[in-house]
Amino acid sequence: MAERKARKSRASWAIVIGLGLALFLAVKTGWAGFGWAQLRSIVYPGNDGLLEWLPADTQAVAIVDPHQIHPKSLGWERSAAREWLDRIRRDVKNASGVDLLFDVDKLAITPTLVVMSGRFDGDKLAAQLAEYKYTKADYNSRTYLVRAGEDALMAVDDDRLLYGDESSIKSAIDAKAGVSLAKNEQVIERLARIGYKQPLVATIQLSGGRPSLRAMLTGSTGPHAISIGVRTAQGIDVHATVEAASASAAEELARLLDEKRAGLTESVLATTGPELGTLLAKVAHDTTIKTDPATGQVDLRTHVSSSDLDVLVQSAERSAPLSEAYKAFRLYQLLAPGQ
Repeated sequence: MAERKARKSRASWAIVIGLGLALFLAVKTGWAGFGWAQLRSIVYPGNDGLLEWLPADTQAVAIVDPHQIHPKSLGWERSAAREWLDRIRRDVKNASGVDLLFDVDKLAITPTLVVMSGRFDGDKLAAQLAEYKYTKADYNSRTYLVRAGEDALMAVDDDRLLYGDESSIKSAIDAKAGVSLAKNEQVIERLARIGYKQPLVATIQLSGGRPSLRAMLTGSTGPHAISIGVRTAQGIDVHATVEAASASAAEELARLLDEKRAGLTESVLATTGPELGTLLAKVAHDTTIKTDPATGQVDLRTHVSSSDLDVLVQSAERSAPLSEAYKAFRLYQLLAPGQ
């Protein structure tokens, strides 16, 4: 009897030690944080406080949740979209050691700054990027890494990572200490209305301030903002809402959009080329456009299948006009670094 109890006791201790070791390894390798982040993404999605680092006058922001991206929905393993995603992930990991799909839980992306929440090792990042000539600098009691005339990064408490040019990093530090986009109730409401339970939500401010009564009554004002949500499900589902000044303005805008998409093919051929222009026209034709008189909004919804998405990406890569535009942009970057 005593021997049996001793065996049970040893087995219990072995289980406890095994669980403790497994938990220790999970924490050290990041799997515990990754698993918790995935659960939180499903049960309680949000912006993870990332907007606190964005200046209050930020006009456009996109929130990306890597945990909700399903690669299979973007096409087969060698499809153009998945190859592009894999290349970006591989290049960033090789340079910085940061895995965009494992270490990053959420991103807030603006035209000049990317703010990430997740699991980051600031000291390891600094050591690795030292080989790429990134040096430490200080601003308002914050330390960041900068490559002069190019870009900069800042790891905050190992759970925030900021990337942009040096002026954007400084603006983010000021925003955190003062007034940030997180205090803009309109932006918060727009993002929440689209919903965080999808891989990407975004909002773009088109006009500031509230319209006059005359503008609302006559419908003579343009859209105020566009908000977008993207889901991955056997391709991608896109839901966009356009805010107008009034119900009459929304009706007018919906009619205008319906008229414009009829001639979209001809209007985009010069910009994108015939192949991509035709595909974009097909997407526009399949898009549903509805108005909501109660909110003065125009709702647009469309679905792009995995196969169509693959063709779209390949067509964009082969598009001569887009290629020339990219070359011009790269030339501008070389001639005006840091701008």
